Amino acid sequence: MPGSVEIINTGNELLEGRTLNTNGQWIARRCSSMGISVRRITVVGDSLEDISSALREALSRRPDLIIITGGLGPTPDDMTSRAMAHALGRELELNEEALEMVRRAYGVPELGPAREKLALLPEGARPLENRLGKAPGILVEHGGTRIIALPGVPDEMKAMFEDHVLPLLEELSGGLIRFEAHFLAYGVRESDIADLLEAVRERYPEVYVKTHPRVEEGRSYLEIYISTLAPSSSEARSRMEKAIHELSEGISGRGGSFKPFRPTQ
Repeated sequence: MPGSVEIINTGNELLEGRTLNTNGQWIARRCSSMGISVRRITVVGDSLEDISSALREALSRRPDLIIITGGLGPTPDDMTSRAMAHALGRELELNEEALEMVRRAYGVPELGPAREKLALLPEGARPLENRLGKAPGILVEHGGTRIIALPGVPDEMKAMFEDHVLPLLEELSGGLIRFEAHFLAYGVRESDIADLLEAVRERYPEVYVKTHPRVEEGRSYLEIYISTLAPSSSEARSRMEKAIHELSEGISGRGGSFKPFRPTQ
């Protein structure tokens, strides 16, 4: 079975609504597209206790991987590394490998206290190269769960995700990929097809079906999402075609219409 992931996004700007949590959405989408189960997305502010508490709670659920974003910079409110050490019961130490990464990033041999802060990691952690920024990422394992901390700057986060997180996800996916299709159904309500959806789910347990009511320009309709985890597109197609055909026939038989569409994101 594919592995599980929890995401922790830090930053007061997220809690105050000043910044959209695009990092959480982007990471969740990348993980789920590979068949990884995203159990939770937690948003916390720039607080030592809040970050460490969120990490302890996530660890108690024993996911395979926890991804943290934000709080790796040089300012006093960047507390992720310290919070990780606090949550794990480890010392915070100056990591020589991380220190060398920071020296190369700034292009100077001597670093002041603010810049040296970027190289303070929990004991036993490994720094991760940040090719677009100054702050190294952090990788540490605790109780069978791997924890990765990435910068909150989206471009840096995405580059480091590709470099360091993607290989772990490929390992966790077990070779499965999520295949999906989207449809619109007009002329029927969710209550009209509830029994049809239940029958399709029971008959095809490896196919996931979810409906979302929508209203556009005064016209109501259903957006229907269908997906499955499979090692190949051919196997996914053979699973999904029967479920899609049954949904189409059932909706048409109840006076509705059923057609594919491509979502904007």
